[in-house]
Amino acid sequence: MRSFYKVTAAVMLLILALSILPAQQASPAYAATCDWAQFIADVTVPDGTSYAPGTTFRKTWRLKNIGTCTWTTSYALVFDSGEKMGAPSAVNFPNSVAPGQTVDLSVDMTAPSSAGHYFSYWKLRNASGAIFGIGSTANKAFWAEIYVSSSAGVGYDFTANAASATWSSAAGTLAFPGTEGNAGGFALKKDKPKFESGIEAGNPGLLVAPQNVYNGYIQGVYPAFRVEKGDRFQATIGCEYGSTTCYVEYRLNYQIGSGAVKTFWTFREKYEGWTYNVNLNLDSLAGQDVKFTLFTSAYGSASGDRALWGNPVISRAGGVIATSTPTVTGTPPTPTATSATPTKTPTVPPSSCDKVQFISDVTVPDGTTFAPGTAFAKTWRLKNVGSCTWTTAYQLVFYSGEKMGGPDALAFPQSVAPGQTVDITVNLTAPNTAGTYRGNWMFKNASGALFGIGSQANKPWWVEIKVSGTAAATDTPTATTTPPTPTPTATATQISTANWNTYQNNKYKFLFKFPPGSIVTAQTDSAGRIFLPFTSGTNLLEKFLDVSVVENANPCKTPTSGATSSQTVTINNIAFLKEAGVTTSSGNIYDFVAYSVSKDNACISLTFTLHSSDQTNAATPLPSFNKVAESAVFDTIMSTFAFGQ
Repeated sequence: MRSFYKVTAAVMLLILALSILPAQQASPAYAATCDWAQFIADVTVPDGTSYAPGTTFRKTWRLKNIGTCTWTTSYALVFDSGEKMGAPSAVNFPNSVAPGQTVDLSVDMTAPSSAGHYFSYWKLRNASGAIFGIGSTANKAFWAEIYVSSSAGVGYDFTANAASATWSSAAGTLAFPGTEGNAGGFALKKDKPKFESGIEAGNPGLLVAPQNVYNGYIQGVYPAFRVEKGDRFQATIGCEYGSTTCYVEYRLNYQIGSGAVKTFWTFREKYEGWTYNVNLNLDSLAGQDVKFTLFTSAYGSASGDRALWGNPVISRAGGVIATSTPTVTGTPPTPTATSATPTKTPTVPPSSCDKVQFISDVTVPDGTTFAPGTAFAKTWRLKNVGSCTWTTAYQLVFYSGEKMGGPDALAFPQSVAPGQTVDITVNLTAPNTAGTYRGNWMFKNASGALFGIGSQANKPWWVEIKVSGTAAATDTPTATTTPPTPTPTATATQISTANWNTYQNNKYKFLFKFPPGSIVTAQTDSAGRIFLPFTSGTNLLEKFLDVSVVENANPCKTPTSGATSSQTVTINNIAFLKEAGVTTSSGNIYDFVAYSVSKDNACISLTFTLHSSDQTNAATPLPSFNKVAESAVFDTIMSTFAFGQ
């Protein structure tokens, strides 16, 4: 789907006339709160589904009424622009839909007779003939997107061949199907996997759970497969429904012959109610026998991680395999209008020019608690992973959810070239009523087209807060009211801790300081992780500190395996066991140093990790990070460690 701006009311009238709508006066698109739709899911025909010429299919969208008016059976789904694909101009609603309710709207279509890439844009029409849609102004279209090829099919089905793969984790070799709940990790076939969006897929898939340790992983290495030109790897990925603490990283790894294992693609996924379509061109591997690996790792604690690979296949001869896997894709980016009358062209793909990668919440981590009416500044760190420079004509724009008193749009503070990061800050105010609030934001380019994060660059990022009647915050670190200082360039010089934040464990009575720009996640009495700032532009992927407390542990040592050295060191008159080691996994290097100490019956461990990519076989190696400079902050953090009363 793609949204489409209309220039004038006359343009809308012309479009409606071309669409052969029933003879009645049509009103232009408008942004009223009365009629307003929210896109929920593609129930059938996910974006990029491939059909043979002339194939009939039924497209179904799930939409939610987020306006104030009831949609009656006098409302209709109406064709807006693009390729009509033999569909009717309008389809009346099957039933009334009250505000807050959802409805599945379907239209029968026929794939065009010529090979190509086709988009069909649709909106809604109320009983008075006024056109409305989705998006922050209630006037954006949703769409159907298909490929047409002379022959499309499955070259390899990873679900059907899962028993032929070699499954393993750091705990050793695993059987397939595995055993539900196996702490060493497990993989199972799901005939109808249910994704975090709450929708059940129509095609089989794989449920995988990493080994239940920090950064645990599970992988399935498949037999060699001869890749042909035009082959594509496709899947729908997301956490399993109900696995609300799921936070994983997906990877498609590959190996040619006895060469090194390399990563072809990776994607980080957190349970947020969305799923993502993967559609990877494998032409760079054409003509070779390739061993593919489905690799899934925990991002921190593996507890509760249940990840789905929905219908993972290699499609052959022209594109995406036809599936009925529903996907939630958020509000799509808005293309720039190029003419008064939309052209029915088969080549209107989403732009690859503007793409965003979410790096971190610099301030206000998800779940931060504020008192009603508290003003705060939210800062995101985002990376330009597209091919176009973001100029100061680009904007941060409010997209959906709770606006929290923020502006409609905010100009960029500077230009951001491809590969660079930028800290974007918006001033917000906590609502006056207690509750949990989320506001979704995106970027708008100089031509007015929206874009965002995710594999299709059409997902928003967000700020999520809790509002309570008291001014005291929860265990989540208190948000600052001004943006923190930018991530410093790493040096090995003395580091001041004057403006640092404090990590405090009240149950086991210890504390230490950590630098601004860090992100605290999943803090409990017995565990926590802090993502630390680091210098970008090298092979260093992330730098983090794991906090672990284990009662009655003997000996008291880090839960991270792979230590190759240990010694006793004294810091602030406290004797620590210091351990260090390096582990590797599928092209990733984890260089860690850990400090452990016993207090009463508790073993407290602080494990610092430098996670980098192995550049040995990289076609274009990145510069190696400066280990001395990046690890200097570890000693400074440890120098602030103390026991409380």
